[in-house]
Amino acid sequence: MAVDKFTALSATGLLCGLPEPLIRNLAEISGVQRVGKGSTLFREGDRAHFVHALAEGGVSLISEARGENGIIDFLGKGDVILVPPVLLDLPYMVTAKAVADLVVVMIPAAEFRALATAQLPLATALNQLLATQWRLLVRHLTGTRSRDADSRVIQFIVDAAGSSKGPAQIALPGSKRDLAAHLGLTPETLSRSFKRLTSLGVKTAGSRIEIENMTRLGNPGGDRTGLFLTTSA
Repeated sequence: MAVDKFTALSATGLLCGLPEPLIRNLAEISGVQRVGKGSTLFREGDRAHFVHALAEGGVSLISEARGENGIIDFLGKGDVILVPPVLLDLPYMVTAKAVADLVVVMIPAAEFRALATAQLPLATALNQLLATQWRLLVRHLTGTRSRDADSRVIQFIVDAAGSSKGPAQIALPGSKRDLAAHLGLTPETLSRSFKRLTSLGVKTAGSRIEIENMTRLGNPGGDRTGLFLTTSA
């Protein structure tokens, strides 16, 4: 099935607020790539030749220095992957592995840099994106070092659900082992944490987490990341 690049780019968090002619310009210079689950989109050390906009699927970002257990983040449909290496014309610092079948709109790096310099709306959007990601990265690093396992899991659920009350269902982007690696936990510790959280109405069923009422979990971090999972209430 053909991919409507304009529609896909219009749905990304970075580009959705840009003027239509600018998005159409980006769509015209872009290509489309399909990547199967478990395959690598790019590797740590590769030169950043494209901006990757996820039209379908999701990826885990892996630090090869820490192996498969070094999952830095999860990104999904509507996300743009690692803009800084493209803007700086530098290699990627992590590897992107598909946790589901991907459809990726690929914007050539050189053209993207030129537009980021010439087009104020795109430059403004990039400033907001990078500032937000920096804040969330610092919060994540602080959380994995200073919080206990249950607090890390609760914060993850709150971030993913994007709601502070009512029931929620969260779809995991990969395996529970992947989630444990991202949170800086062992799979066994994550499993024990989920068991303890059943008293707060948290249930796991395969690749889904169900929460009876988000109010019972509270909000340990105070703001949502919106970067990790696809959710439904």
